[in-house]
Amino acid sequence: MSRWRDLPPLAMLRAFDATARQGSFAAAGRVLNVTHAAVTQQVRALEGELGLALVRRAGRTVALTEAGAELARALDEGFGAVAAGIAALRAAEARRVVRVTTTTFIAEAHVMPRLPDFWARHPGVEVALSPSPSRVELARDGFDMAIRALSDGWVEAPGEEVRPLCRSPVLAVCAPSLAASGLHPQDMPWVIGVDRHWELAQVAGTGLDPARLRRVELGSPHLELSACRQGLGAGTATEIICRADLDAGRLVELPLTGLPSVTYALVLLRGPRRAAVEAFADWLATIF
Repeated sequence: MSRWRDLPPLAMLRAFDATARQGSFAAAGRVLNVTHAAVTQQVRALEGELGLALVRRAGRTVALTEAGAELARALDEGFGAVAAGIAALRAAEARRVVRVTTTTFIAEAHVMPRLPDFWARHPGVEVALSPSPSRVELARDGFDMAIRALSDGWVEAPGEEVRPLCRSPVLAVCAPSLAASGLHPQDMPWVIGVDRHWELAQVAGTGLDPARLRRVELGSPHLELSACRQGLGAGTATEIICRADLDAGRLVELPLTGLPSVTYALVLLRGPRRAAVEAFADWLATIF
């Protein structure tokens, strides 16, 4: 296999290839966006390195020598193979699905209802949302990006870029029927999710005693808000997640203070990215 160090400089080969295709130094210069003198110099340098005459002048044009014609054919095949390989790689990357890991609720409540707008702007770009309460490693698990809820004091991890999307307060919510029951929040049942330590710490910040709560533990992040809507208990959720339920009257906010806010952020791997990934990242910034 030929090694780069065994080949003439690429600039010389490009100048000769363009000259062979265009039939003159001036036309080759226009194609390469350099002066015809620069092309001439590169071609003459290539002839000197090879010890062969590759072109001869014929008025304002140039003609290839036998050696030049042979090299031109080889370069045509070689550059053509490189161009075909790069085109195939780009086409494969363009077809590859944009993989997004996120929380169940932000996917269902905020991103999925708006996906038709993204596809109207970027037809043909496939997006796969992978809702999970677990935090994954983007590079290890093959994800292009993550949408995460970050507590105050967050820092970027090595190799990752964090783009804040919005701030959203955490609210205590329940069904209107439970709110109308007359029960004090301390005496209500509380739906506690898989991230129970974080949720109980939030409740404690309101002045309620987590140890005295009647807990409804479902073990599934898909059912927590549904349980709240059905009056099975009160719960905590960020405003952006429960906004539609509050607006529709399916949930009401409990008058508790001391709950925190979180930052929803887009997390990307540092380094070069596909156009489809950048398009989806830019679109996400417009919907929060």
